[in-house]
Amino acid sequence: MDKEKLLDIACKLGRGLLENGGEIYRVEESIKFFLASYGVDNPQVFAIPATIIVTVTGDDGRPVTQIERITGISQNMNRMHKFNDLCRRACRVRPELDELYKRLEEVNNSIPYPHWAVIVAYGVASLFFCLFWGGTAADAAVAFAAGIATEYCLAFMRKIKTNIFFSNLVASAVIALIAFAGIRLGLGSNMDKIIIGAIMTLVPGVAITNIMRDIISGDIITGTTKLAEVLLVATSIAIGIALMLSALQMMFGGVI
Repeated sequence: MDKEKLLDIACKLGRGLLENGGEIYRVEESIKFFLASYGVDNPQVFAIPATIIVTVTGDDGRPVTQIERITGISQNMNRMHKFNDLCRRACRVRPELDELYKRLEEVNNSIPYPHWAVIVAYGVASLFFCLFWGGTAADAAVAFAAGIATEYCLAFMRKIKTNIFFSNLVASAVIALIAFAGIRLGLGSNMDKIIIGAIMTLVPGVAITNIMRDIISGDIITGTTKLAEVLLVATSIAIGIALMLSALQMMFGGVI
């Protein structure tokens, strides 16, 4: 069996899991189980949010290493489930490597949800979070509009390849602007509830949960790295709202 090809598939499986929100321990264990199922003894796997390094012993007895650079991590539970299911099936059935390459390509190219569904989900989540925090039905309607605008804003920022800090800063500023406009037009009465409801779609809740799981499982480097990213996101959200509200206050003499 071509161990270099097997190593490449293992790294791509790990990359798929990590890029779509998989925990570090899940990535490392999945790669180890996959390689072990194909007869690779004692594979060495090291993963952090930015890199996966895997080393196996080649047919000539010399170590063979592959590094996968991770440029971005999202929270796509559907795609992560597909990669996880593919890994488990490969461990159980051990299909041909060319077939695995084909399956990996299919998962990478899959579109889990149409864009309109994502937009509606942002709006509905904002609506219910607004109600949860004590907003009125009118406030929830404004939060729904703010949630939809948030996804459009994030999609545009992804299109122009803006980093996570400025993407969340601009999106949170748009939320504050829509909340202000809704209050001024008499469509809502609680700006704070509208803003809180809409920004909940930006809060990295899954990432915070993964941080605790990584730290508890002993992956301190990963936990602290992700913690820095979460704090950066929280800071960008706060700055975006503060800047927009300050600008509106200067222009209109008060925003509430």
